[in-house]
Amino acid sequence: MNSFNFFINPQTKLLRCGWRALAFLFVLSLPQWMMATLFKSSAPESGGSVFDVSLATILVYLILVAWVLLLSWVSLKFMDGLSFRSLGVSFHSHWRREITLGFAIAFVMIVSVFALQTIGGSRIEANPFWFSGEINAAALIVVCQNLATALILMILAGAFEEFVFRGYPFQTLLRGLPPVVPILILSVYFGLGHWGNPSRTMFSTMNTVLAGIWLALAYLKTRSLWFPIALHVGWNWTMGAIFGFPVSGLLIPKHPLLLSTEGTELWLTGGSYGPEGGAAVTIVVLLATIWIWKSDRLTIAPEMQTALSEPATPPESPVRLNLQNEES
Repeated sequence: MNSFNFFINPQTKLLRCGWRALAFLFVLSLPQWMMATLFKSSAPESGGSVFDVSLATILVYLILVAWVLLLSWVSLKFMDGLSFRSLGVSFHSHWRREITLGFAIAFVMIVSVFALQTIGGSRIEANPFWFSGEINAAALIVVCQNLATALILMILAGAFEEFVFRGYPFQTLLRGLPPVVPILILSVYFGLGHWGNPSRTMFSTMNTVLAGIWLALAYLKTRSLWFPIALHVGWNWTMGAIFGFPVSGLLIPKHPLLLSTEGTELWLTGGSYGPEGGAAVTIVVLLATIWIWKSDRLTIAPEMQTALSEPATPPESPVRLNLQNEES
């Protein structure tokens, strides 16, 4: 292989998939002011800190989502020769079912995690902020507002993370490498992306890598990002806003609907990092990953099948892609 072929695939005349993914991630990180604002608000120094669910934080994530989508469109069009629909966020025939199923599975998973954690002493109760023998109507309104704003924030944050970790970089590597390679690379990257969270441990990082594999397989089964986004958002919102557990070491929101104790068996419950730092999550995520991979209910929408081979340029364009393995 000469030096030119090290960068360009001689068959497709495209930049090789690894360089495309690296170029995307490099450009994605250029707006340092956005990233600095995000990390400042989302990475407090002490464990168990309340995440800033504010309009400013929501606005930062909105900008980040817009930026990553714009960059994905440019990358797909000019580096892969594919239409934006191939990213997996078009309103295809399965998108509603994928969102509904994703939220439902995430809810069942968190309930299962809590059930396992009761073995280690976890308990649940109504948040005394709004219920201490009787309902405090004014406080309950505040809780409902917290649940709504937390949902908006988690939708934006979950979508942003999926666009980064299961979006263009992951998908462009899939077009040139065996699936196991991008799954492992982006899942490890996903785990390291949470390394700076409060109270993190090596075990919590391993669980996050496992969650990356779970979400990557959710994408592979549908070739759509609606399903992993719904799983991701449903998981975080149910865990933090409904059950009141820390989400990756952060309390989101300040006033959840319920309060759950961490119990005494921290190896099982995760302690102040939250369930994602314990073995209960390991068990549940493993089982969910197996179910997703084996399930016949998850299929690729016909529109997505078409979009994955639909060029961004007219048919007479010289761009030709082998979607199975362009690097072979």
